[in-house]
Amino acid sequence: MSEFEPGSERPTQRVHVDQVGYRPSAPKRAVVAVDAERFAVREVGDESVVLSGGLSDPIDDPDAGETVRRADFSALSEPGEYRVAVGYGEADGGGLRETAGESAPFRVGADVYDGTLADTVRLYTLKRSNTAIDDPVTGLDVPAGHTQDAEARMYFGDAVREEGDRLDAAGGWYDAGDYGKYVPPGAVTVGQMLLAYEQYPDAFAAGQCDLPVERSEGERPTGEGSAADDEANLPDLLVEAKFELEWLERMQRADGAVYHKVAAREWPDIDEAPTDDDRERYVYGLSTFGTAGYAAAMAMAARVYAHWAPEFAERALDNARAAHDYLVSNPEPEFRFDPGQDDGSGPYRKDTDREERFWATAELLKTTGDTRYADHLEVRFADLFDAGVRAPVWDDTLSLGQWAYLTADAADDARADRLESAFVDYADRLVEDIEADGYRCALDTDDYHWASTKLALSKGGMLLLADAIDPDERYVAAALDQLHYALGRTPTGYSYVTGQGTHPPRNPHDRLVEGTGTSLPGMVVSGANRNGDDETLAEYIAETDAPPAKCYVDATASYSANEWAIDYTAPIFLPLGHARTMAD
Repeated sequence: MSEFEPGSERPTQRVHVDQVGYRPSAPKRAVVAVDAERFAVREVGDESVVLSGGLSDPIDDPDAGETVRRADFSALSEPGEYRVAVGYGEADGGGLRETAGESAPFRVGADVYDGTLADTVRLYTLKRSNTAIDDPVTGLDVPAGHTQDAEARMYFGDAVREEGDRLDAAGGWYDAGDYGKYVPPGAVTVGQMLLAYEQYPDAFAAGQCDLPVERSEGERPTGEGSAADDEANLPDLLVEAKFELEWLERMQRADGAVYHKVAAREWPDIDEAPTDDDRERYVYGLSTFGTAGYAAAMAMAARVYAHWAPEFAERALDNARAAHDYLVSNPEPEFRFDPGQDDGSGPYRKDTDREERFWATAELLKTTGDTRYADHLEVRFADLFDAGVRAPVWDDTLSLGQWAYLTADAADDARADRLESAFVDYADRLVEDIEADGYRCALDTDDYHWASTKLALSKGGMLLLADAIDPDERYVAAALDQLHYALGRTPTGYSYVTGQGTHPPRNPHDRLVEGTGTSLPGMVVSGANRNGDDETLAEYIAETDAPPAKCYVDATASYSANEWAIDYTAPIFLPLGHARTMAD
């Protein structure tokens, strides 16, 4: 065990699979990083061979520092638990005369991702601030933490409040490995959750995640056929998104602008439980890009919750309009920064805002059909219609706006057609890159940076949007490849989602985990990061000269490789949603 990997022993398997598994009808591939010619799929238990064949030609993968081959066992559709073995020669029954390596076990089944979906959704519940959690699944048992957020202090004075004034900023999720709560990643996370629901509503249901919290009084049935009945049946994914949206509401000023974050003046210790952190909490900053992201998320909420929670949906639309009105009245980008505001929390700074303004306006156009929003886009952001399609992240949500526009009933037909072509062209280029990559990963060399796993999943989501425009099996296969990557078909042999697979991260950089001694499944961690942005990872890279895709350590101290954040997990819901709706 290396000194740079405290508590973690690197996986030794060199035959890489999705360690969770595959749908029966989906393509299935293993990546083989040992010298071998053939593969055999064996059933776990009796070791019977159910499928065998030859490996692909060698594929050079410089990002992994390897030459690999692939084993294609897509023909396997029988539910069960299996391993892929590789080696030489064909023995009786289709086995191998000589075995050179074997994969971790995996399942094939129509329900194979149900556990992953449940874990990733309910993780947000476990990360609720100001909420007592007693979870029989994980054993997390904590009183409500940071109750002082109900009386957070203004760190600064503005036109609405004076410095030191109190603001009720209770609610919302703890973000990343700390206890801060941030508007920009909150908005993009909710946006991606709601997008996944809009694309695949049948994949998400009430009760599928066994959320360890009671629904609010307004969410309990009061009578046959009542609005409360509908809200009581709110899908679990939407329950969690609504919890964050209600916190975001509290961050909005009366004039529509939205404050930036809530946190303390100093970082809590890594092993400090939420109830032990009694520091004064402050409201920091204000930004137009955060206000725009908020407006977009609220406009989406107005559509998605219209059936389930009509009163909330109406309020969300009012919130979105107020935020957009503020942006129209304040056309220049603004990011308020006061000295000391980042001393105990992440910056999430961006000094431009056009991408988020486009997203907000397009979502309002889609929700309302009001052509004023289309006119606003034409006057202020016409060039962004032709800007390159790219995977959305917290500081660049343009393509979420482009998607909202091209799917809006009130969109200009010619513009929508060009955007559709742009999404498809992007998907074609991305599929070409994925098929050339040894691990069928969407990441370029420069993409192996902080939060690379999130980026791979986000690119996969874009492929699924392209498939909705122009159905293509290649888009779907390549999108699921990014899910397979996150769940363990990686050059390191790790799954990058806690609790998923044989070799998940066991030492995430997370204060709730460390402070309570509880393992929390469902965290998508940052993943391989060639830049080595923390001391632990930098030392590992210096010692091993690891190639980009192997710049990862499962160490609590490695916050740039092993931290979770709310927006890291968010893009997994599109591929999980699609996978759960596949026909088998």
